[in-house]
Formats: sequence, C-alpha cells, structure tokens
Amino acid sequence: MRVNFILPSLGATPIGGFKVVYEYANGLVKTGNIVNVIHPMTMNNFDSLYKRAKAFRWYMIYKINKSYRPDNWFKLDPRVNVVLVPNLEERYIPNADFLFATAWDTAEKSNVYSFKKGKKYYLIQNYEIWNAGKNRVLKTFRLSFKKIVISRWLEKLVNSQGEDAYYIPNGFDSNAFEIDIKPEGRNKYTLMMLYHSLSLKGSYLGLRAIKKLKQIIPDLKLILFGAYLPPKKLPDWISFHEKPDQLVLRKLYNEAAIFISPSFLEGFPLPPAEAMLSGSTLIASNIGGHREYAIHNKTAILYPPKDIHGLVNSIHSLIDHNNFRINLAYEGHAFIKQFTWEKSVKDLEIYLKNDL
Repeated sequence: MRVNFILPSLGATPIGGFKVVYEYANGLVKTGNIVNVIHPMTMNNFDSLYKRAKAFRWYMIYKINKSYRPDNWFKLDPRVNVVLVPNLEERYIPNADFLFATAWDTAEKSNVYSFKKGKKYYLIQNYEIWNAGKNRVLKTFRLSFKKIVISRWLEKLVNSQGEDAYYIPNGFDSNAFEIDIKPEGRNKYTLMMLYHSLSLKGSYLGLRAIKKLKQIIPDLKLILFGAYLPPKKLPDWISFHEKPDQLVLRKLYNEAAIFISPSFLEGFPLPPAEAMLSGSTLIASNIGGHREYAIHNKTAILYPPKDIHGLVNSIHSLIDHNNFRINLAYEGHAFIKQFTWEKSVKDLEIYLKNDL
C-alpha cells in the first residue's frame, strides 16, 4: 500500500499529534508499505509575488539543511519518505492508495484533491478549537473522509455530527519508557508537569496550584519540560528542560513521584501516559482525553477541570498517603501497557486493506 500522511507544518518541534503520525509511519513501513509524511513549508497560497518568493526561499533553505525533519526529537525509520513541499497544492502531493488528513486545516486543503492522491481518511486527534472556530472544525468532521479517532470522546463528537468514526487508540513503546526507579524509591515531594504556552493546556493553573502547595510543603520540587520557553524567573526549586530527547525524558519521568496533567482539552495525551509507563502516579483533570487511561482511584487521580483547589488537595493527599501513591503507580503502569503501537498499527493496516 502507498500511504500519504499530510501534516500541517514542519516537524522540528515536538508535537504529540505529529509523534502519532510518525509512529504509524514507522509501523507501516515495517510491513512493506510505502509511506510519505508530507510537511508543507506554508499552508498559504500567497497572491503576492514578494511573499511567494520569500516563502520559496525559506523552502529551499529547509530543503537543503533538512531542518524540517523531526530528527532532533523522534527517530524515524529511514524507509519513511519525509517530504517537504512549498504548500499543499495538489500538484505537490504524491499519488497514493490512501491519504490521511491529520488536522482540520489539512482536511480542508486535501478535500479538493483527486483520488489519485489516495482514498481520503481523516485522523482526528483532537477538537482543535484553539486555532479555528468550533463551526469550522465541526464542518471538517462532516467532509466526505473516512474518520479514524484516537479516543472515545472524539468518537461521540464525530457521531454527534451524523458521521461514523473508527476508533484506534494511541499506543506506547515500553522499550522507550519503563520503570527504572521503583515508585517506592522516589522522593514523594518530586512533581513533574509539561509546560505549554497554550492556555487550554492549563499549565498556568498547574503552576499556581503547585506554588500554593509549596507554601504548605517546603520540600516540594517541580520538574517542568516542554517545547516552549518557560515563564520568566522560575524559582530554584523548579527546573526546566527544553525539548528533552527520549532518553532524558525517561530519566525525568523516573525521578517524578507524581505527574500532573491540568489540561482543559486533550484528544489522547501522550506525556501523562508515558509518565505512567515510567512509574509516576498521575493526577489529571477529568476530561475525555485523560479518561482513556485515567480511572479515578484505580490508575490515577482525577479532579474537576480548572479547579485549582481540587488539584492542590489531590497532590497533598497523595503525598500524605504514600502507600496509596505507590500502589496507584503500579496499577497505572500495568493498565497503560495494554496500549501498544504494534496493536494500533496492525488495526490501522487491516482497516485500510479492507478498503483496497
């Protein structure tokens, strides 16, 4: 099979939705499929000759230095064709058997393609209302693509638009993330959280809650990581790690007793699950994406979204009840191991072959 995945931008910055696509690409080429992962230099088709020339100049720079690739944070199988195109005009897209839109804007662009570019599928990974209005995103859910969703709550959302969706959850690599330091051997005061500038990620609320708790528990420490610059003037008890590679990230997860995910909207977030796989106990907001693997008091602690007091109390309670934290860490670790990329890729491959 020849498969096109169309991403909305370049791949140099770590992005969860991109990682999912790269994992599928790696898995599909292992079974002999031809996979093109297409990155546009820009989503715009500029009318201005000056802007077009400027965009083409940057396109040539990136094409030469290869900085559009994810090589600094993700290891792609060399058999995956990582393609840079000036924009998403149809003439730049290779012919294929299947074509995957992977975001609302790539669905809009590829909707006009001929079927030479592949039968049209839409890998829906989130409800992307932060960079488009609700109506515009929902309209893409109604386009004539076959829809694949990564979580049950997204399946319900697509169904609410009168459309069918096929559910394939994300997977995880237990060779990449595993327990190196047992939960009982960790400093119970060490917390970890992803920092993101997007307000829907709730990082600002997480920081407020942790700083509030620090006044009660002076021994508290926080590990922050992310692809974006952190807030200025972080206190010395908060460390920040910018774009850590997989080995560093595994080490950090293994230092953390508790991982906090305060997002207000997620499709099926990867970092909280990677932390669980590495033996951290998860505290997460009670939203659809987290509930794919976070079961309250069984695999994780859930608290009401945007409830800073609920988050403070949840962290405090886990620190006070250390044996419960340890047991929860092991239960979460065992539960998350059922999600593997081998299963997800096999499911996708079977689904596509039935459509040949």
